[in-house]
Amino acid sequence: MEDNRTRGRVGVDRHGEDATGRRHRAGTNRQRQRVLELVREHDEPVDAAELAAKLGLHTTTVRFHLDALCDDGVVERTRITRTGVGRPRTGYRAVRERLDYRTLAEILALELGDTADERRRRAEAVGRRWAERIGAEDGAGQRVTDLREPGTVLEERAAAVAKVFDRMGFGPELAPPESSATGKRRTIELHSCPVRELARAHPEVACAMHRGTLQGLLKKAAAREGDAVDPVLRAELEPFVEPELCRVRVTAND
Repeated sequence: MEDNRTRGRVGVDRHGEDATGRRHRAGTNRQRQRVLELVREHDEPVDAAELAAKLGLHTTTVRFHLDALCDDGVVERTRITRTGVGRPRTGYRAVRERLDYRTLAEILALELGDTADERRRRAEAVGRRWAERIGAEDGAGQRVTDLREPGTVLEERAAAVAKVFDRMGFGPELAPPESSATGKRRTIELHSCPVRELARAHPEVACAMHRGTLQGLLKKAAAREGDAVDPVLRAELEPFVEPELCRVRVTAND
């Protein structure tokens, strides 16, 4: 005899989901995969409206999928600065493998030396050596388009440095160009130091290593171009200008 509890439930699987529900879930998964693939095709952050237009989906639907992908850790949110007035837009980009160096920095704090000055010197040297390895991978050593234009060099180098610090987990934001007393300058705001606790406890290690990395990236790029570029750029790291903010300044001398 047919069990009354199963009557009228033809097509229901063991999870209590009927055929219509399974089709809906499959369609949702396909849409989400399309969203992810399109995000991965973009080298720069892309917003939900642009993705929706390319996919032929409603913006709300795309945001729903983007939120889920962010929760899964395969996509991350960032800010897209407008060229004119108005609030920055929320952008999305595929998560790249982070440069895992947290443990290294913690060990360095204990092993680099007995005095703060000794640890600082050695940490900066480590940062410069590290820059030699990661600079080429992220494009910090690419040739500039015109060696006679310091502004061009500045733009390319600042963008390349921001890219490396992004992979390091700093959440960098490249501010608009500005002028200083000595020349043109680009500021990179670092919103999320990945070793914040270590940097506060041992700035002579963490901050010095990051400063060495910054200087090493620019030196490596200059070496590829010859001496003509070497004196043009200089970089400074300003740790904790606010409780959760550090700042990099790259200046091109006039």
